[in-house]
Parts: sequence; structure tokens; C-alpha cells
Amino acid sequence: MIATVTLNPMLDKTIDVKKIAKGTIHRADGMSMVAGGKGINVSRQLRKLGVDSLATGFLGGETGAIVRRLLDEEGITHDFVDTNALTREGLTFREQDGTSTAVFEPSLRTDANCAEELKNKLRVLSRKSSWFVCSGSSPGNEVDGLFREVLGIAQQAGVMGVLDSYGRAFEAGLTACPSLVKPNKHEFEQTFGVRIETEPEFLEALNHLLGKGIQYCIISNGPLPCYAALRGHYWRVIPPKIPTVNAIGSGDAMIAGILYGFSQGWKFQRSLTFGIAAGAANASTWKVASSSLQEIAALEQEVAIQRIG
Repeated sequence: MIATVTLNPMLDKTIDVKKIAKGTIHRADGMSMVAGGKGINVSRQLRKLGVDSLATGFLGGETGAIVRRLLDEEGITHDFVDTNALTREGLTFREQDGTSTAVFEPSLRTDANCAEELKNKLRVLSRKSSWFVCSGSSPGNEVDGLFREVLGIAQQAGVMGVLDSYGRAFEAGLTACPSLVKPNKHEFEQTFGVRIETEPEFLEALNHLLGKGIQYCIISNGPLPCYAALRGHYWRVIPPKIPTVNAIGSGDAMIAGILYGFSQGWKFQRSLTFGIAAGAANASTWKVASSSLQEIAALEQEVAIQRIG
């Protein structure tokens, strides 16, 4: 089983309108809701691929109750910690021409007692998990170090760890030496205060991660080439050319695809290729992290992967 940890989930609402006009009233043509959050997306895509997972983290208040109901309706196994902080909402306004505009509510603080409860829950889960996936942002400074502690629990139990975050939570998590890290270009730049544009700069960034003892290092860059490293070996991976409909969740689908490959006994290069295809399949449709095995496998044939060192 794969446990995914989302510290800052969200009730994600999409409002369909003909066109947004600033300063006016709009009548929506439709509205849909889904449980949002990077770890939840990983669990959603894993379920589509037939891999057992459990989503956990923090949920609170009426919004949290709606997220739980939506997870139940999707059949996503979950066990979140109840908090006094109301789970945030995100609104995406989708216009008929495909333009989308998103507004996310601010995160509310989570107290230390809830953090301790989550760690205790994960200690139990570590006995039956193969991977812990720590994804997304931190809801506040007081839990910026929580991914580090979660990954420490995984390491002590012999469980592999994934870290996909940014900022202080990412920097702290790196000190626990997760097995796999996958920031995107923007997240790496934001965390370390550097710019990476050229291939040598991407390789230098990967070396920075390898130097921290990380086994599998990946820096994604949307539809542009992705760079990856394993023990001093490097790859350039070019995603398939697809019409982008909604890129949200593509990195999460990519992680799920890589973990699917590992669950099949594939080596890193094949798993990485499948993961890139999963990210592209996600971007080609509006629904997040919901691609089928057949859809991903069809795009896998179009991924170009090149060893560069």
C-alpha cells in the first residue's frame, strides 16, 4: 500500500461561465466539486491504475466534511486527522473559450496536537506501507517540519519516501533523505533562490539534490524536457506533444505513474517514462489525475528519453 500525505488539502470548485467580465454579476452555467490537494491527486491516479493507497493529512470543519464525502464517492480510501482549522476552498472560473481563472483561500493554522496525531497515525500505517508520499504545501510555519518527521518515520520503518513540495517544507524534508524528490522547475527556483534555464543548470540542480543523499531526483518543467538523475546517471525526458487542456495535477499523476512502474518491478528509466506519459495524459483533459492505464500506455510510446551521462 502507498500512503499519501496532504497537509493542506482543498475543496476544489469549478464554475462554468460564458465569459468573465470584471465588476459585473455572472450567472454560472454549471458547477462541479472535487477533493483537491497534491497527495489526494496521487491517490486518485493510483486508484485508477489499480494500486492500493490511502490518503491522509488534515481536514477540518464543514468543508473538510464535504471533502471526505467526495473521497468516499470516488472510492478513494482515506483516514484524515480532524482539525479545528476550516479546510480551504479553491474556485476556478472556466470560460467557454477554455480560459480559466483560479482563486484559492488562505490556509488556516494547524496546531501541534493535530500534528502529533498525524505522526501516530503514520507510525501505524508504516507497518503496511511500501511508500510514503509527502506532497504539496504546508498550511503554516508551525508544521513546516512535519514532512521531515513523516519521512523520518518512513525511514525508521524501512518505507520508501517521496517528497514533492517547495519552500521551507521542502528544504526541511530534504534533511530526512527521502528516496525520491520531484520538484518542478519553479518550485526548485523558489526554494533555493536560483534560476535554472539551460541543460547544464538543470544538471547542476540535480547534483545539488544528489549531494543530499537522494536516490531518485527529478525536476519537471511542464511540456518542456524533464531532467532526472539516479546515482550519477542522468536523463533528459521529452514529454509527448499534446493539446494542453488542464495541467493541474500533472506532477501528481507523474508521481503516481512512477510508483505504478515500481510496483510492477520496472527499473527507474521505464517507470520514469511511464510517469511522464501519465503527466501528459492528465494535462490533455480537464479531470485531474484520472487517466486510465490504456490512455497512459498509448502516450508512453511517444515519450523520448535520452541518457546524457
